[in-house]
Order: sequence, then structure tokens, then C-alpha cells
Amino acid sequence: MTWVFGLRPWYRPAVGELVTCDKPMAVDVARDILEREGCGDLAAQLRPRPIGARGARFNPNTCPACGDQAAWHALDDVIIRALHDDFPVLARSRVEVARWRELTQERTYVIAF
Repeated sequence: MTWVFGLRPWYRPAVGELVTCDKPMAVDVARDILEREGCGDLAAQLRPRPIGARGARFNPNTCPACGDQAAWHALDDVIIRALHDDFPVLARSRVEVARWRELTQERTYVIAF
């Protein structure tokens, strides 16, 4: 399974500008970018928070084979592992400045690298 875990600017990204896909707006933006860039299969794997899930964060990644949506702790592990390795860029697309600023306000923590 390919994990979609974050967004960041491709033009001169600053330290801490990785926005993780654990909030609704970040997931919506990631889904939009993937669909625009022809990655509809990956976009379809990003699903809303399951009914009954609690807490401020969630993991939108869903297994395409079995439909399992892991707890957000699994996403946290993927993010940490990806930041220590070289993670691939899945798609690139423009996001309006106002939407990006709103998106960065939605997050609850900053990951710096």
C-alpha cells in the first residue's frame, strides 16, 4: 500500500512546512491534488474518519485490497520512518495561497526536518 502522509510546498519549502494528512482539510487538499494529477487510485484510498473514531487526529489511508483503515498511530509511524528515509513525491499541483494558509492553521503540531 502506498501511504499518502503529508503535503509541502515544492518551491523553497521552509523548515516545518510539512503538513501531515491527519486533519480533514489536509486530506481534502491531498485528494484534490492526486485526482488532478491522474492518481485517482491513491485519492480513492484517502477516506473520511470512520464512524466511532475519536480524537483530533486520524489516518485517512485505507487499504485498497481489504478496506482496513488503520489507527492514526500507524500514520505517525509512517511519517517518522519517511522523514528518516527519502520519501517519494506522488504528485505536484498548485494550491491557492489562502487555502494553504488555512491548511497550515488546521494542524496541531509542526514536524521540522
